[in-house]
This record gives sequence, C-alpha cells and structure tokens, in this order.
Amino acid sequence: MKNLSVKIFAALALLFSACYAQAQIIEPKEIVKANITLEQTDCEAFVVVKINIKENWHINSNKLPEGSFSIPSDIIINESKQFKLGPILEPKPHVFKDVIGDMQSQHKNSIVIKRKIDVLSTSDFVLNGTFEFQTCDEVKCLQVDGYKFSLNVKGCPTATALVPASDTASQAQVQSSDVNKNENQVIQNQNQTTPNGDKVPDSLWMIFLLSFLSGFAALITPCVFPMVPMTVTFFTKRSKTKAAGIRNAVIFGVSIIVIYVLLGTVVTAVFGSSALNQLATNVWFNLIFFALLVVFAIAFLGAFEIRLPSKWLNKADQAADKGGYVGIFFMALGLALVSFSCTGPIVGSLLVQSATIGGIAPFIGMFGFSLALALPFMLFAMFPGWMNALPKSGGWLNTIKVVLGFLELALALKFLSNADLVVQSHYLERELFIAIWVGIFTVLALYLFGFIKLPHDDVNEKKIGVGRTLLATLILSFVF
Repeated sequence: MKNLSVKIFAALALLFSACYAQAQIIEPKEIVKANITLEQTDCEAFVVVKINIKENWHINSNKLPEGSFSIPSDIIINESKQFKLGPILEPKPHVFKDVIGDMQSQHKNSIVIKRKIDVLSTSDFVLNGTFEFQTCDEVKCLQVDGYKFSLNVKGCPTATALVPASDTASQAQVQSSDVNKNENQVIQNQNQTTPNGDKVPDSLWMIFLLSFLSGFAALITPCVFPMVPMTVTFFTKRSKTKAAGIRNAVIFGVSIIVIYVLLGTVVTAVFGSSALNQLATNVWFNLIFFALLVVFAIAFLGAFEIRLPSKWLNKADQAADKGGYVGIFFMALGLALVSFSCTGPIVGSLLVQSATIGGIAPFIGMFGFSLALALPFMLFAMFPGWMNALPKSGGWLNTIKVVLGFLELALALKFLSNADLVVQSHYLERELFIAIWVGIFTVLALYLFGFIKLPHDDVNEKKIGVGRTLLATLILSFVF
C-alpha cells in the first residue's frame, strides 16, 4: 500500500507538471484572435471587439454569476473627461456549474463584444484601452492577456461643453468602479440575475441550507453527540409526566435557537448590513477570514482546543440549578458553552461566510444552524425509543471532527482567492487553487484509509469501517 500511495502522488505530480508546462508553451493570443474597431454615430460610439476563439477553448463572459472564481473578459478604457463610459454588451453566454461547483459563464467560437462610449468633446481625440481576457479549455486556464488598441474618435458637434472640473473626480471613480466591477463581483454575494436572464438562487436560502447542514455536522462531533441521550434522559426522568418532559425538551430546543439567533442578530447590529456587504471586497478582511478558518481547521485536526473562560461555564451551571424555564434556558446556554470547542469553529465559519453576503445573513445562518442542533433534542424527547437506534460514541466522532477540519482548510482558500482577485496579484490562480485542493483532499483520503494518525485518534485501531472506506474512496475519486 505504501508503494501504491507513492505511485498516486507521482501520477498527480506528473499530471500537474504536464498541465503547467503546456500552459507555459501556449500563448493566449494563439487561441484568441481579436479585431478591434470603432463604430460612431454623432455623439454615440461603440468599441467593437470581434473575437475568434480556437475550437475546444473558451473565454469568460464579462458578467459573471454569483459563486464564480473566474476572471471576466473586459474592455478597459483609459479614463478621460472627453467621454463617458457605458456598459459592455455581449451575447448570451453559456452558464453552468463545473465539477468543483464553481459557476462558469463562457463564450466559445466567434462572438462580438461592444462597449458604449458617450462623446463629451467637440474636438477629435484618441481612445486608448485594452481588451483583456483569460482563455481556458476543459482542464486548464492560461494567464490573463489582452489586445491594446488606439482608436480615433470624432468630436461631437452638439456637445456644449466638457465635463466640469468638479465632476472629473467623481466621473473617474465611476469609470474605475466600472472597470473593476467584474473582478469584485465574483466575491459579492448579492441577489442578481445571470447573463441569460435566469435568477441566481437566493443567497439567503443558500446560507440557510449550508447552516442547517452544518448544524447536523456539529451534532455528530465529540462535544455534542454524547449530550443528546444524557439531556433527553434528564428531562424525561425529571418531569412528572411524559407531556411535561416533552414540553421541557421543546423549551430547551427553543432556547438553543434563541441563543444562536441572538448571536447572529448581535453580529448584524454591530457591523451593520451595509458594512457586512462591503467586507466581501475588502482585502484585509478576506485575509483575516482566511487566517481564522485556518486556525479553526488546525483546532479540529487536534493541535489544540478553542475553549471559553471557565467562569462563563460556572455561572451558566449555577443559573441552570434554579429550575423552571429560566433554569432550562441556562442549561441550553451551558450546552452552547461546553460544546464550544467543537461548535465554535463551525459557528465562526458560518458567521464569516454570511458576513460576506451581508444583510440579515448572519441572523438566517444562526437560525439554520441552531434549528438543526435543537431538533434532535426535541424529537428524541417526544420519541425516547429512537435513542436505541443511536450509534455508540467512539472514535468515529473524532473522525467526523477531522473531516470537518479538512473542509475548513479547503474553504479558507476561497477567502485567500477573494483577496487575490481584488488586488489582481494573480498569485492564487485557478490551477494553483485546484492543485492545493488536490493536496488537501488527498491527505484527507490517506487519513481515512488509516495511513495518517492525528493527536486524538486511537493508535490501537487496526481496522477501518465500511462507511469510512467508502467516504475515503469517494474523496479519492473527487481528487482524480
């Protein structure tokens, strides 16, 4: 098996080396030919880019859908007060999700892209700019390239005057915003429509679904799962009637929801919906989010535990002893505090992700997470017989925690990529991004197969279960 793993890594290394070498040899302008002209009628002009793309290759559209990591094609024009930039017009692109879930919006074969120009000068001038694009095939993308152009524009006889000097700065801001709009759009999660007119799935529903699934993931971590039968048994034995036990468990579940929803509400109130939305295009916040997720991932892998101050736990326990509805609420608070070493990284990741959406996304995210976390406590109190079907606690709980750690690590790259896209440094290109994912998930597969042991694993475990083997096989298939 050791020789097999070496061969796998060697094959992956050769694959990426071949892709890199091929990407270095092929020039983008060999794939994409562009002829740039000007069409003008009085005060209205269009920069016309006629594009021919080699078979089996494509370029990205100008307006990228939500969730895309791609670099948009753009007609970038140097700023001047002699004209006003208009929108970019392009044919209907092909929009789809690729194998890693990245939204793609592409053009193939021969197309024409235009950009409108409103002439504000009475005298003739030269329009300078660049048609910028990135070309890709099914397995790789080449570096960003462009065709520079200089076009003669005739002055508009009906133009009464140039833009006032006081408006020049604001116009430059508008033009700069227009040029960089599509770079930032890939990391702005706003409700919008795709270029083909179809509505993009509501980001709030997506964050709710993600949070709901994350709540179930948190439920089967070592800090939370053992608490389910203990808590349900406590309510059923403490209550005089079955109805009272169910009522107390429901109040306990609702208290969990209230606690986490309050957290989401506080985050929204402190930062404000508009500020949260702006975080998506802020380089430093994306770098901070990247660092946070890496720390959370390392904690899940077993390097250390993230714990809250013991004073908080003691005060929650004391309040829970009071009994009644208040006592039940503080029992739920105690559960949230005690399980923080497992739920904290998940909650933190959800708040980071929802912060990039803005608005009430943190509120929705915490509601979805807490609902999934609270439902089992309520359902098992209503149907205690179901607990007999629960698996026993064991090493599989730590395996779940480690898998979540690797997923956190993979998710962290999204925010590093966001920062790279904003500053256009091109350090983390698509090929490198996917290569790092290959490395992360290959190590995860080797861990699940038992080749790697982490701090909290059972060193005496010699056999792995069928479920773990199937999951490792699925991940390895995803890697290839």
